[in-house]
Amino acid sequence: MSETPTPRLKVSREGMVLIKSFEGFRPRAVREENGRWVIGYGHTASAREGLTVAEADAELLLQYDLMPVVKALNEQVHSPLNQHQFDALASFAVSVGVDRFLASDVLQRLNEGHAGQAADALIGWPEDASADARLRRRAAERALFVADPASPVTLAELLAA
Repeated sequence: MSETPTPRLKVSREGMVLIKSFEGFRPRAVREENGRWVIGYGHTASAREGLTVAEADAELLLQYDLMPVVKALNEQVHSPLNQHQFDALASFAVSVGVDRFLASDVLQRLNEGHAGQAADALIGWPEDASADARLRRRAAERALFVADPASPVTLAELLAA
């Protein structure tokens, strides 16, 4: 008897809204403090001085940037996830980077079957932002992770967490 494969998830519309709200839209490439150029919704791969992007194209770049995140989540998370959990983890992985996500205690606890501990571990992760902005993003990700999967959530609800 063959094993039924786990369904592969992708980032939902709500997940995209959360990521976009924290990444912010940059129509012109800007240089970050670390020297990297960023444009659109946090895109760095092809960003360079003088580059501009329309919002629709920035969303396509974000979808492109999410491809390795979605792949990592689908391949490396061994516990079943609901859509809210997947979206929260995608936002987290975008923020800290796929490699750091793969080495994180969040993934470790999740794969050990401790979803609640994984949700709590989100709060302790640093980001290249102010402490207040980091805490707001992590609190929103945690709120989405633990939200009732049968109920839709709004960005306002997540930001109020």
